[in-house]
Amino acid sequence: MPAVIQFLGYVPFPCPEDTIGRLKYYKRVNGLSYERLGAVMGRDPEQLTDWMSGRMRPSRKNIERIQSFLTRNDRV
Repeated sequence: MPAVIQFLGYVPFPCPEDTIGRLKYYKRVNGLSYERLGAVMGRDPEQLTDWMSGRMRPSRKNIERIQSFLTRNDRV
């Protein structure tokens, strides 16, 4: 996806407003695997998969950590 975005000169889909949607957007825009995103965030990739698939909901503390991560990373 990063190559497509670079070619187009813009992101061809909107960024969601909810926290998990923004995390999915970040993963997609940056072309990250769950393993790489987990390494960058310091989280287990399976936990991220569960959150993003809707199988599990992150706790309030984890939501705050995700929001903090997304705030620190300007490509969202």
